Amino acid sequence: MSSKYRNVAGSIVALYFFISAIMLIKESAGMMAEFLAEKIVLVIRDTTSGVFAGWLGTALLHSSGAFDSIVVAFVSSGAMPLALAVSTIIGAELGTTVTPFLISVLNQVRGRKHQDAAFNVTLTHVLYNLFTLAIFYPAELFFGTFTWIALQGSNIFVKAPWLNAIPDVLDVITPWVPVVLEYIPPWTGLIAGAVMLVLALAGVERYMTEIFNMPRSWNLIRATFQKPLRAFVAGFIFTLLIPSTTVMVSLLVPLATSGVLGAEFYILPYILGANIGTVFDVMIAAMTTGDPIAMGVWLVHLSVNVLGAIIFLALMKPFSRLVKATADSVAASPRLTLVITAVFHIVPAAIILYYSMNA
Repeated sequence: MSSKYRNVAGSIVALYFFISAIMLIKESAGMMAEFLAEKIVLVIRDTTSGVFAGWLGTALLHSSGAFDSIVVAFVSSGAMPLALAVSTIIGAELGTTVTPFLISVLNQVRGRKHQDAAFNVTLTHVLYNLFTLAIFYPAELFFGTFTWIALQGSNIFVKAPWLNAIPDVLDVITPWVPVVLEYIPPWTGLIAGAVMLVLALAGVERYMTEIFNMPRSWNLIRATFQKPLRAFVAGFIFTLLIPSTTVMVSLLVPLATSGVLGAEFYILPYILGANIGTVFDVMIAAMTTGDPIAMGVWLVHLSVNVLGAIIFLALMKPFSRLVKATADSVAASPRLTLVITAVFHIVPAAIILYYSMNA
């Protein structure tokens, strides 16, 4: 079998295990719904703790798709209230910035050239998600805007008869899930499902990356960065094919470090397109559950990324100037880089710990 067909087969197998992982998590969480609901509410009790749990959870998993898919499965099983799920989805967007930023930090430690260009990529991602969090978090905290979107979305999807048919089809292709749960405790199934989900997404990313030959993709990406619309479309399409914003932004860092991409290229539109492209793996997870509420949570994920794109495409020039100034400062100060790296992990962890100790 040629490498091309092997990678196609690998992608299909990885996608199968992604769907299977969602089914396993959903069934396991359903069996533990009351217990999980009690534990989740102890840690995630309101919008604020939910936002920071999403931030920290995605930072640890290095995949918003994996984290959001787990949230979707929990909501569908009844283990997690809708409002808390919505807040974690909002916070998860910021968690996706950690991996690309750490790659830039590592390159800085190694003394690589063009650090300002590398940090221009990662700080575009970081500052965009910080600013959108500053907009969307208060909207949810004070007005429940995104919970309302989720409810309206679920009311629409509840009228879709095809949605209920999806789990029946998936039960046919994953008959081993209920059999396995007859022999293992549900908490083991929950852990196994989460591990399987992360590994399956990693497999999709790996095989799709091989299929589309990254050196050629990099040349194509570079050609698109000269126009904002091209960059936006490229980010959207490539993240459809390789479903990870973290991966698609991380791939730009070595290009910037090598001097291929400079600060004059359009990074922000690419990231905005990539954010929208990555919502489709969560859509698959939501459709797998067949639950209108889960689809409503997915609609929040989509809304956050579409609204962010609309707002920041209009602010692209002033935002790019801010990013460049910040990138120059961070590249010139390893100490500042260390502080930012620590803050990105310590702040959400401290807030979650505070909520846990005061439960």
